[in-house]
Amino acid sequence: MMSQSSQTIVADLAAPTITKRLLSRRSLRDSTLLLVLAAIWLFFYFATNGTFLTQRNLILLALQTAIVGLAAISAVMLIVTRNFDLSVGSACALIGVVVALLTVKFHVDPALAVLACLAVGLLMGAWQGWWVTRMKVSSFIVTLAGMLYFRGISMISTNGATVAPLPSSLKQIATGFLSPNISIALIVAAFCLFAAFNVFELRRGLALGIVGNFKADLVRALLPSLAVAVAAIWLASAQGVPFLIMLVAVCAIAADVLMRRTRLGAQLHAVGGNPEAARLSGINVDRVIFINFVIAGLGYAITGVAMTARVSGAIAGSAGLFLELDAIAAAIIGGTSLNGGRGRVFGALVGALLMGSLNNGMSLMNVPTFYQDTARGVVLLLAVAIDQLSRRRAASG
Repeated sequence: MMSQSSQTIVADLAAPTITKRLLSRRSLRDSTLLLVLAAIWLFFYFATNGTFLTQRNLILLALQTAIVGLAAISAVMLIVTRNFDLSVGSACALIGVVVALLTVKFHVDPALAVLACLAVGLLMGAWQGWWVTRMKVSSFIVTLAGMLYFRGISMISTNGATVAPLPSSLKQIATGFLSPNISIALIVAAFCLFAAFNVFELRRGLALGIVGNFKADLVRALLPSLAVAVAAIWLASAQGVPFLIMLVAVCAIAADVLMRRTRLGAQLHAVGGNPEAARLSGINVDRVIFINFVIAGLGYAITGVAMTARVSGAIAGSAGLFLELDAIAAAIIGGTSLNGGRGRVFGALVGALLMGSLNNGMSLMNVPTFYQDTARGVVLLLAVAIDQLSRRRAASG
């Protein structure tokens, strides 16, 4: 039997090695995903005679991907805890009906209408979380039911009619742009902050013995971000950054900080990794899952308002159709594990961009819709297969 001090020493010696392995796997997956995205963009560049990589089309692609990206953020957080939400599209459609009725029919101030939508979204998330945590009904069934009655309520509220147009101040959320000069300044500032944060993290890792080569790890961490920043500056120079993209960025950063830098985030991963072990360690599993669904409800509100503002009206029957499937697909492609315990917000955004790129590129090539659905299905299947293979290798290693 090893003494407690010996076990502690062994654990301390093993920790850097384990951490390095985890970092390398995550880095490898991130790099692979970005390379796949780059290959897709390169293919569509030649297939469309350069049209795909024009500033105008890339801005359009970003706007098309933004709604799925917003929905994918909450999808990541739920899947990490082994829960699924099939009601996202219908819930966002209902939020759209609420904001449209308040502003168009009842002439409520847009700011108050948005606040009301946030409250409704939180209540919807709490409602579904209550069924999952208190009544012990599977999240699959609860949200499947929500997909049906949220859509039904939105249809009943509008009698199946379109409610439009929204006030111009509300439409600006999804159609407005920040000026090019301010946009470029913000991009540069964001990259500098990101670089400073990485320097701080790597120096701390170097002191702990986790980081072996400071310069090489810093280059590896900053090179993809530098490429993204340069591309963003090039795009922003034409028309500026869309407000909708800024909204996605703010939500993504907030969710990433919550998942990686807070106690709740650690509990989310613990619950998803092993619910029974999390319970035995003192984590209130039901409370964590309930809060997770409430946060998902906040996601309904933000996504629903943005989606409705983008089309300047509420179309209860078709708004948000299949949004939940696109969000789940983006999360899985971005590295979120179906077995829980692992998921990254920014990976999901890249997954959403990859799916959006396939749709956009094939549309430019005049490829029929059913071919597009086939391609997206194949990509999703490959992503799940890669996830399962990586888990098997990790378990055997």
